[in-house]
Amino acid sequence: MLTVNFSAPLLNRTGNNPLERQRRPIVRSRIADHIVRAMMVGVLVPAILTSPLGLYFLARGGIRYYFRRNDFHREIKRLQQSGYVALTKTPQGWMIRLLKKGEHRLQTANLRTLELPRPARWDKKWRLFIFDIPEKVRVSRDLLRGKLKELGLYNIQRSVFVYPYDCREELEMVTEHYGVTKFATYAETNFIDIDRELRNHFDL
Repeated sequence: MLTVNFSAPLLNRTGNNPLERQRRPIVRSRIADHIVRAMMVGVLVPAILTSPLGLYFLARGGIRYYFRRNDFHREIKRLQQSGYVALTKTPQGWMIRLLKKGEHRLQTANLRTLELPRPARWDKKWRLFIFDIPEKVRVSRDLLRGKLKELGLYNIQRSVFVYPYDCREELEMVTEHYGVTKFATYAETNFIDIDRELRNHFDL
């Protein structure tokens, strides 16, 4: 995705993935999604049992995902049978490895729970997301357009969306998932002639 700046340098964002900003409680829904989210392709991750009848947890960075034992066993077996993960038994317990096929499942899981940032203060810049996607990939184009609306961007033209806060990383995740990054442009500007309309829409 091409990035253009109309006014000032983009913020230097060096933090973790936008989905990895808080610790998780016990996972009780979308268990398979959370399991693959704790994985990295090709890397062995231990599934640690806290006690014989207790919880399993997977750790990635500073985040731990806790699962009830029965839920974990059921979903990890399903993921294995579908070819998303490989399991290795060791004296210390189970080691899990996300397979290449599971990478798309991981992207889908991340996309499903993706939210755009909405900080307390606005820097008075508008973020424009523009795309020109060929008709031959119109299915991806329509999926992208629907996801942008779901995320809360404002559609000012058919292929032009606006958002008031920095969301470059999140939108890159979306375009990569749909395979249309090369057709998209992200820009920042201090001026837009529909400023009042946008402020009203976003309650700014």
